[in-house]
Amino acid sequence: MKLIIFILIVLIIASLLIRIILRSVNQHSPLLMQLHAAGIRTGDAERILSSGEYWQRQKTLLTEREVSFMKGLIRIVDMKRWYLCPQVRGADIVQLNGNIRPRSRQWWQLFRMVSQWHVDVVIVERRSFSIVAAVELDDASHLRPERRRRDILLEEVLRQAGIPLLRSYDARKLLQMTGEWLDTFRTDLQSEPEGSRGENVHRFTRQQQASETAVWKVKSDSCTEGNK
Repeated sequence: MKLIIFILIVLIIASLLIRIILRSVNQHSPLLMQLHAAGIRTGDAERILSSGEYWQRQKTLLTEREVSFMKGLIRIVDMKRWYLCPQVRGADIVQLNGNIRPRSRQWWQLFRMVSQWHVDVVIVERRSFSIVAAVELDDASHLRPERRRRDILLEEVLRQAGIPLLRSYDARKLLQMTGEWLDTFRTDLQSEPEGSRGENVHRFTRQQQASETAVWKVKSDSCTEGNK
């Protein structure tokens, strides 16, 4: 027992000494000096970053499947009217409204939840940069419980924000859906008042979500049969 206590004490002392040494070395780090000069208090993350080089560039922004899908979108989308923005953070296309007190505990809980998510593609109107729709190309990872939670919550967030969400496992189907939606949206802009356009947005989204529910069922049934 005494030996165990002695080993624990040695480990604690060693960790403290390492921490002190790292702090002493980092005090002369240009990064920490720059932060201190700006009046910024530093913590463990800043000290770790200043003690070495830990980051490297990702090879590509998108996966091979997503790149192939983006190329398909570029072919069918009128790039003179729309921009395609890949991998957009959820918190950059929605914001909390006045129904919740800003910076409250609940506000931060909702904000942090949405800020962790990224949408595969956001379509914006070229002249105004107004958000037209969000596009999600699903894969097998979306069958996992944690991804299902994210998908269900994201759909609700975008529904509340009035942003149509177009999603499918099938890239070809999703390309067709996106093209049809943009044609519908363009027609609505020319012929319908804003209120009618909003109703059309939600109607299209509900139809699309019903279709995707069927897709989920087919996928789940296929997985079940495969496990038998």
